[in-house]
Amino acid sequence: MSFGGKVNSAVNAALPGEGWPDLSTDEFRQLRRIPHTFDNDSMAAAVSIAALNIQQRLESLLVDGNPPVLSAAKTAAYKRAVYGLAHADLLPEFATQDRRKEGESVATDEPEQEARFITQSNHDVRLLLGRSANGIGSI
Repeated sequence: MSFGGKVNSAVNAALPGEGWPDLSTDEFRQLRRIPHTFDNDSMAAAVSIAALNIQQRLESLLVDGNPPVLSAAKTAAYKRAVYGLAHADLLPEFATQDRRKEGESVATDEPEQEARFITQSNHDVRLLLGRSANGIGSI
């Protein structure tokens, strides 16, 4: 947002995936319904860190050190895992932003919301790894 209070909707940080699916702050805003009033640099950092975290957890999928080619559905799961983790990381920052009176109570369930986002991200990682949804393998 500019000093005049105008929202700069043209700001986007493209984050190359280096073999993994490419990410962007614009796509993060769209999929996670983040208003343009939030700082783009903070979002780019959070998405980059979340992508690194998810990629490290998916190391077993590497083929000769290269990320696998993902289907459209697996790409969607990868992006949801990354963006969900980034969103969870940014919740405290979002909660400190000015809110309208009607939305003041939205931030009160922040710990529960953060846990839901992380749980969904973990679920997507298990899906990509071919593991069960509840993390329990057969004996």
